[in-house]
Formats: sequence, C-alpha cells, structure tokens
Amino acid sequence: MTTNYRLQKQISTVLLYVVIFIVLVIIAFPVYWLISTSLKPGLESSTYPPTYIPSRLVFDNYVAVLKSENVKFLKNSLIVAVASTFLTTIMGAMAAYALSKTYIAFWIRRALMLWILVTRIFPPITTAIPYYVIIKNLGLADTYAALIITYVSYGLPFVIWLMLGFFQDLPADIEKAAIVDGCSMWQRFRQVVLPLTLPGLAVTAIFAFIFAWNEFLYASILTSFTAKTLPVVISTFISDQYLRWGEMSAMGSMMIIPVMIFALAAQKYLVRGLTFGAVKG
Repeated sequence: MTTNYRLQKQISTVLLYVVIFIVLVIIAFPVYWLISTSLKPGLESSTYPPTYIPSRLVFDNYVAVLKSENVKFLKNSLIVAVASTFLTTIMGAMAAYALSKTYIAFWIRRALMLWILVTRIFPPITTAIPYYVIIKNLGLADTYAALIITYVSYGLPFVIWLMLGFFQDLPADIEKAAIVDGCSMWQRFRQVVLPLTLPGLAVTAIFAFIFAWNEFLYASILTSFTAKTLPVVISTFISDQYLRWGEMSAMGSMMIIPVMIFALAAQKYLVRGLTFGAVKG
C-alpha cells in the first residue's frame, strides 16, 4: 500500500508539472513570437511557412522605431499613463473609502454604487462621437488633458469597486483606535487606512496603468499628432499597401517593458497581507 501510494503521488506530481509546463508554454509563446519576430532579418518575419527561430538576430527594426518622432510618442504614452494612473488610483481610493463608511445613508450609497456600476456597462464606442464633439468644443483635442480626463473617467468605476472590497474588509478596531487618538477622517485615511491597503492600491494601479497604456479607441479619436500615443502609432504600420511586421513587433516588444517594470516595482505590495503591520502594534 505504501509503495503504491508513493508511486501514485510521484505520478501525480509529474503530471502536475507537465500540465504547468504546457500552460506556461501556451502563455509565453505569444511573447516569444512577438520578440523573435522583431529580431528577424528582412522579410523573414512574413515568410510562409513561418520561421520559429530567427536565422540571425538583427536590431534594425528597433533602430527604425526609435528614430524621429516615435520617441516623442513614447513620451506621450508615459505622461498620459502615469498621470491618469495616479489620479485614478487616488480619486478612486478616496471615493471607495467614503462609500465604505456608514456616514452616508444606506440608500444613497447603494444608488451611488449602482450608478458607478452602470457607467461600466456601456461600450466606449457608443459614446465616442459625442465625447469627441465635447472635447473639441472645449478646445482640448489632441492634448494630454483630453486623454487623461478620458482615462480617469473610464477607470474610476473599476478602481472604486475594486478598492471598496479592501476598505470594507479592514478591521473596524483599527480605525476606532485612530479615532480615540484624535485623528480626523482625512488623517485616518492618509496615515492608517492607505498604508494598510497598499496591496489593493498596487493591484488597482497596475490595472489602471495597463488600461491607459494600451487604450486605442479614444487615443485614435482624440489625438492627431501632438498627443498621439504608441497604440495609435502601431496601427500606422498596417495599411492596404504594406504590413510592417518587424517594426510593429519591435514597438510591441518595447511597450511590454514599462508594464513589467511597473508590476515588478509594485510586487512587494502584492505579496503582503491586507492588514500587514496592523497586529504588530
């Protein structure tokens, strides 16, 4: 019995590792294909049947996308993504904290949360044209402000609902102790609640950054040149006359880097407990 049990356990472990390996390969293959395509020479990126391993590695595609105005568009994406992520996370956290408290009547809180949720139901394309008309009449077309306002508006409902769960799960005794110490609501939020919800803030900030960094619809409608972002630039590599796979893959590979850096920087908060440090006195 003992031998059979050990054998079954070993087989189960091997099968588990095989399944994990297969899943990792499936997840990682698109990234590998993107990077390898960006490093293929000449027309090798568009040959059929496809070449899975480049015959030699070249960086011509990266040199091509890093020259001239593309660096400006990279700066545009960074400015818009960082600014909108910061504003969305801070404003969403404050709104979620207010909705998680009992100072507001229950029916008012429920109505506000329902209204916030409804704003996420409509596809962005349904409001794109009237939204463009409003932005143009305000004189904000092709500006950073237009994109930042848009991304904050569309990101707030998600951040509020996500952070609401973190705030509601906080032990009430922690805030009661802060009240006894004479902390105001703002002091409790800034000095007590926010440090305890850093894991939640990290998660919401990562999702907000990914949304702002990858958003294409409104970036293509609201910008023409001055505030154009990288997703819009990538779309220009496709036309009815050409399809520049190499340059498109190179820019796509470069777009992964800021997201990975941001996620790695927030990683230490992702692995912490929600109330880490609260029981240490």
